[in-house]
Amino acid sequence: MASLMLPEFISLMAMTAFLIFISAILQAPLLEEANPNITPNPAKAPWYFLGLQELLSYWDPQIAGVMIPLLIGVAAFMAIPYIDRNKENKPSKRKYAIMLWTFFLAGAGTLSLIGILFRGPGWNWTYPWIDGVWFDDLLDWVHFE
Repeated sequence: MASLMLPEFISLMAMTAFLIFISAILQAPLLEEANPNITPNPAKAPWYFLGLQELLSYWDPQIAGVMIPLLIGVAAFMAIPYIDRNKENKPSKRKYAIMLWTFFLAGAGTLSLIGILFRGPGWNWTYPWIDGVWFDDLLDWVHFE
């Protein structure tokens, strides 16, 4: 058991040392300190919460913020082992599991992309190829520099 864990532990220590070295050498671009009197328009959540923010813009907050994540995040994920009882390892033989995962990933990705690209001032629907201003803001927001 120890001989199997040693390479994993060495990899963990090497990656930790690499991350500490990179974070000490590179200067991460940080935004200015948040000012509660001046908020950005639109006030967007981080990219990993944009799907939830998009759901909140469509439905009542009790339904979109509590019930849907609870039903999908807890009940549906707990039910997956009982729904997909196939023990095969090949993806070609696990069509139902791949369909479930693809449906979930496509829904989450679509909601996040809508929140990133198609939401403008006042959280109104905007087309980036017509208005053209949100791609410049996207580069500042994601920090690709």
